[in-house]
Amino acid sequence: MEWFDKMMTWFTPAHKKTVDEHLLREKTTRNLIEDTEALLERMAANAPSYNKKHSMRRKQKDWLIKVKVNHNLISVIMMDLKHSPSPIKKRFVIICYRKYMKSKDGVGVCKEASIRYIKDGRAQVRSIQQSPLFHAIFFRIHQLDLAYSNELVSIGQPSTEVLANQETLLQASPTNDLTILLEESHRYIHTVKQFSLDPVIESRLSRVLKQAEKLKDDFLLLDFEERHTVRRMFKNDIPTLLHTFLSLSVKNQLEHKENLYVTLSKMELTLIGYVERLEKLKVERMDHLLKLQSLRYDNK
Repeated sequence: MEWFDKMMTWFTPAHKKTVDEHLLREKTTRNLIEDTEALLERMAANAPSYNKKHSMRRKQKDWLIKVKVNHNLISVIMMDLKHSPSPIKKRFVIICYRKYMKSKDGVGVCKEASIRYIKDGRAQVRSIQQSPLFHAIFFRIHQLDLAYSNELVSIGQPSTEVLANQETLLQASPTNDLTILLEESHRYIHTVKQFSLDPVIESRLSRVLKQAEKLKDDFLLLDFEERHTVRRMFKNDIPTLLHTFLSLSVKNQLEHKENLYVTLSKMELTLIGYVERLEKLKVERMDHLLKLQSLRYDNK
């Protein structure tokens, strides 16, 4: 059926085609998305005691965010400004119906979720509704809708929905890009820490990430199996381990805390071994280059 999927993609209108993820994963755009999520969370936390229209505008050197709440819709506009270091300037538009106006599965229906940008001299429009990077934004819009409708909503409290979204981002990370994978891992662990994780476990997680950061520059010097182990560790093993641990009762968490700590320690030791092997490989390469230059120039 692959040919059929390709044919359907060919006939899909441009504005309904999902945007290429690489356009969203550069640092400036990621920071813009995070800033928008934080703004929506603050607005929900400070929602008025009655349903009313409200607009919020946040401007920085690199981008502008505008959020508008009225009785029918919630709209979010995010755009790069002239001084943004982003290689491709973008404008994001998200418009969702208020839950009581038009909903599906208890969530306000999305009317528009698009990105506009110029590429090769042509204006492009693509959909961001299915992008995992925007799942948290949609979740925060839903929270904002509930808050302005005076429905009970936990703001700033750990949410399994947010945690699940971070896991999705880890799963969706490009297989060969360790830098992006570690960025998503930092965000995932930041979310996990909101669940009152034991400080000893938090410390060990930070140490694991610290060792992985040392591998970024020379990651491709590791052999295939070692690279696979590192990617699997952060894409699957750590998220699955932590999510399962957090799903336990407090009593069972206490019983399994030591085993979790030991497992994370083994992961750290594995990464330390890879870091040491990379350093050894670089020393051997340096010795080889010195020997080569000696043979070339000693006789001269």
